[in-house]
Amino acid sequence: MLGGTISADSQSRLSATAQIESSRWHVLLATWLGEMFDGMDASIFVLVIFPALSELLATKSHSVVGVYASVILATFMLGWAVGGIGFGILADYIGRARTLVYTILLYAIFTGLCALSHNWQEMAIYRFLVGCGIGGEISIGGVLIAECWRGKSRLYATGVMTSSFGTGYLVASLLNLFLGGLGWRWLFVAGIVPALLTAYIRAKLKEPAQFELMREYKQRLRAKPKSEWSAQEAELLKFTFPQIFNGKNISKTILVTALASTAIVGYWAVLSWIPPWINQLTGTAAVQERSIVAIALNIGAIISCLLTGALVTRFGRRASFCGSFFGALVCCLGMFLTTKAFSTTLLVWAFCVGFFATLVFALLFIYVPEIYETKLRATAFGFCVQFGRVAAAVGAITGGQLIGIFGGSYATAASVVSLFYLVGIFASLFVKTPTEDLLHGNSDLFAQPLVETSTPQMIAPH
Repeated sequence: MLGGTISADSQSRLSATAQIESSRWHVLLATWLGEMFDGMDASIFVLVIFPALSELLATKSHSVVGVYASVILATFMLGWAVGGIGFGILADYIGRARTLVYTILLYAIFTGLCALSHNWQEMAIYRFLVGCGIGGEISIGGVLIAECWRGKSRLYATGVMTSSFGTGYLVASLLNLFLGGLGWRWLFVAGIVPALLTAYIRAKLKEPAQFELMREYKQRLRAKPKSEWSAQEAELLKFTFPQIFNGKNISKTILVTALASTAIVGYWAVLSWIPPWINQLTGTAAVQERSIVAIALNIGAIISCLLTGALVTRFGRRASFCGSFFGALVCCLGMFLTTKAFSTTLLVWAFCVGFFATLVFALLFIYVPEIYETKLRATAFGFCVQFGRVAAAVGAITGGQLIGIFGGSYATAASVVSLFYLVGIFASLFVKTPTEDLLHGNSDLFAQPLVETSTPQMIAPH
């Protein structure tokens, strides 16, 4: 009341609102930084494929380097899948924030150890463990944003968060520009820095209210005799992993796995060959050229992520997915098949490729958490999105073999593998637009997942 005092009840509500607002911004900052360093540590190897492996293998042959690089990329992808699934399940049991700390420490430490590699086998082992940490962090970050931001603001927050991976790749490109002349090992040493982020996460990040309420309810259920459990309560306490394949979830799991597999094959089994391709185009070490192309690609990536919320609001999920896959296919084929020398035209192509190839990931981060319940959301995100790394591993191995078959031509091999984007275009036709309640934050999905009754009110899937 004007000129009056604020009641204790009003003060309490204002304080609670301020805490929620502060908490969600901490979540956005922590997940943005976590994925930014993901992008940096994930991209370092891509940027130094040729100089690193030519030293470790003692050869300058593009055909030989391509084959061994594909094995290391495949190993990295498998680690990403293992970490995404394993840490996703763990996050549904011990908490999102706690698991996030473990994943960041894992990928930071083993990125640093890559600098000590004596042969390609050691590099492959370290990259596998880096992949485990990155896969887990990305899965958990996507779930945290979905559970802490509501309505249309969630779309824009997700776009901002996913822009961080491209920013990390951009940072890695700048590091390569300034440190590349000192040798490839120094870039991996810089990859240890993300470990410092865990101190901030431990101090500032709290578990989402949805997860805490679900965990408390499960604890109360476990204290009861099993004979007193209702069928719904027994279902709640089942292991989460098999539930993403049950009758109500199997079609969603297949669809999202197809979408994610296409996006990941495109990014890692196609775009990963751009830096060594630049070496091939110039016939030099091309430290500056590789860095500039990577910068152009990731500026496109960052812009597309920041525009994701507006694109989804304007065109919907189905059209956005379809358009991004189609754009990525056209741009990859255009870039690899028409470029014969390093030029400004190549930078334009790289920008467009980065825009469309990364947009798909931002769309996945919006779509996947919408269609699964709180009790298994991190498990589902970890499996569906990160299982695509297995397809990417196969794609990377295939690309490596094709490079050998095509006489060391990265461009021809990458063009063939980019045809996999056709799978994503087809899968996009089955994406369903959520209800109006979900779009405006009124759905149970982003509200309190259960109430204090004898039987929990579970989140309804959409």
